[in-house]
Amino acid sequence: MGEQAQGIIDDAPREGQSSKDSNDDLEERKTVQMVEKLFRSARRNRMTYDQDWVENYKFIRGKQWDKARPSYLHSEVLNIMASYQELMIAILTDSRPNIECVPENPSDFEFANIMSQLLRSKWDRECWSKVVVEAMFDGLTYGTAISDQTYDHEALQGLGDLAFKTVEPFYCYPDPDCADINDEKSGYFITAIPMNVNVIRRKYPKKAHLIKSDVDDLNIARTTKMDMQEFIVRSPTDNLTLVQGERAKDTESPDEVLLICCYMKDETLIEEQIEEAIDEGQIRKAFRTKKRYPNGRKVVVACNQLLEDTPNPYLDGKFPFAKFTNRVLPREFWGASDVEKLKGPQQIINKIFSYALDVISLCGNPVWLNPLSSNVEDDSLINKTGLVIPHTDEHPPIRLPGIEIPSSLFALLDRTLAIYDKIAAIHEVSMGASPSANASGLAISNLQEAAQTILRLKGRNTEAWLTPVGQQQASRILQFYSVPRIVRLTDNPAAEKYFKIAIDNVLDESGEGQRIATVQQFEKVQTQDGSEQIIPTETRQYEIKGNLDIRITTGTTLPFAKAQREARAEKLFSLGIYDAEDLLTALDDPKKEQILNKLQQRQIQAAQAAQMQQQAEAQGQPMQVATA
Repeated sequence: MGEQAQGIIDDAPREGQSSKDSNDDLEERKTVQMVEKLFRSARRNRMTYDQDWVENYKFIRGKQWDKARPSYLHSEVLNIMASYQELMIAILTDSRPNIECVPENPSDFEFANIMSQLLRSKWDRECWSKVVVEAMFDGLTYGTAISDQTYDHEALQGLGDLAFKTVEPFYCYPDPDCADINDEKSGYFITAIPMNVNVIRRKYPKKAHLIKSDVDDLNIARTTKMDMQEFIVRSPTDNLTLVQGERAKDTESPDEVLLICCYMKDETLIEEQIEEAIDEGQIRKAFRTKKRYPNGRKVVVACNQLLEDTPNPYLDGKFPFAKFTNRVLPREFWGASDVEKLKGPQQIINKIFSYALDVISLCGNPVWLNPLSSNVEDDSLINKTGLVIPHTDEHPPIRLPGIEIPSSLFALLDRTLAIYDKIAAIHEVSMGASPSANASGLAISNLQEAAQTILRLKGRNTEAWLTPVGQQQASRILQFYSVPRIVRLTDNPAAEKYFKIAIDNVLDESGEGQRIATVQQFEKVQTQDGSEQIIPTETRQYEIKGNLDIRITTGTTLPFAKAQREARAEKLFSLGIYDAEDLLTALDDPKKEQILNKLQQRQIQAAQAAQMQQQAEAQGQPMQVATA
């Protein structure tokens, strides 16, 4: 978008234009100028951190040579960096994070359990684990990932539902003074996303005639991927050498507009007229000062036009974004990527391996020395096996002996790989290999736990990101779930459970706002004809007196801790501290509901049989026991 010259604002109304319209236009222009000024400030600040983002993306995708080498030289890539990234992401996203709602008020404990079930159901049904994978990729590549927790009013055929997705870091511009999106120093957060002109015109029809394409190769995320393709041209000085050329320019208009969306805190104060009772039957009018936007403000700008200027639509007053930091830089918003520390070793490995292949090629195809007086054409020296080259000159062509590969080359390669693993904190036990044939299971388990220090650190960073994500999602449910909707708790057809939930804001006896949650339970039962039917069982209302705190844990789901967690759960079950449900929960059994239902049926049958046995013994009659 770039810096734009500020024009002179004419305050005088034009002919045929009212003073009110002129004042409105003036306010709109001031708002647009304010947002563009904030955008320029945030973009200048981000330039300190984003200068290597494009190169980092190309490195992960395998484009790790600065310039294309001649065709007769090797330019191989051993993309260990991509394997390291996949290993980290696979371990960190092995299981769904454990979501738990903790009430501020003890009376909300039962409703908090329902909210936990609702969020877990949404996580499983919407496949939000894919969003976590995308965020991990962004974090490992760029150092920081940004997620969006807005509410999509068009989802579910207009019913509306939670939204959880990642945003390209290229499009995010936080306040330069903040260290997190919603900390006390964060005054605003901007997203500048190139979008199709027609989409913006349909969304804002009143300003459609003013929306025109203004994006000239500013879609960095897309052009980065386009630049992955190499454009090779022949060198003007050497016909045997191919060099890398610039990407061909797109002559067609991108037909896109830069949509700037700014969430900001607004401290503008206004006076509100109120009525105060002095004595019986006497009322006087007074004024009090309040914030114009107590929950913040949302401003949308495109093509120097104000498209939207509304209060923050979310009652929690937070910007609907959260960030994941790969490696924390103290007191800074943007984090550091793993590509930065692995780029040097990766380039050394590529060069050593490629130069070794060049030497091997020379061993199998050494250089010819062809005297000018040999009368042998250079094109006939093709190194064909058993080739006979006739000549009449007394000076025969001389073939140089093959070049031996120095053993130190492979030793250097092995040492470089070892250094790479040390920098990346990759160990044998991290990949499932036993470090010693005589190591016991407990020793291997302890080594695995000690080897996962980097993973545990990234796991804590993941929890720090997902916790505000869960808090904003719970806030969206409490605000927008006013229309009743049915939620299925499990995807297991053998043990399906449903409930209907609606949350209403009502006034109590004193006129204070109050939230009431109505929850109706459903169960699947089997009718007399053998068919299954889902019927309502009970309906309850919960008075929500406080807010809900969200606790999300990921560390206990890491693979290296599974064996210890399962052994601990089995021990607690044998001691009688855990019951069957606690054990199955700790084991993360996918058939938990089905197993519990079968166990409950067996317990009921056993209790009925015991009762019949007691009645028969009381009557002095023998009890017939059926045998299978």
